[in-house]
Amino acid sequence: MELINKWIISNRFLRYSPFWWWYRLMSHQGFRFDDYHIWKSFWSSLNGGWHDMNYKWEFEKFWGKGSYPPETIVLPAKDYDALVERLNQPPEYNENLAKLFQRKAPWEE
Repeated sequence: MELINKWIISNRFLRYSPFWWWYRLMSHQGFRFDDYHIWKSFWSSLNGGWHDMNYKWEFEKFWGKGSYPPETIVLPAKDYDALVERLNQPPEYNENLAKLFQRKAPWEE
């Protein structure tokens, strides 16, 4: 039995797969009292899309509560073409903006 345990736990092709996590938890082979973080990793490894499944939560964590789904803007074709044309033009020169970019950053002073 010891040989099977060692083979499964040390197999590099099985390592960190859902089966590996399950077997390690069920057999308690090499379990230490500070290994309690393994359970979260095990359940997270069952589905590689765990982060995608919680996308709404991650989105709201970054942008603020109630920000999901993002706002959708519908434009007529004429307005969309005008917007794209304006985005493709170079920006107008702004003296105050040029002065702002020439200043040193606070952490460089």
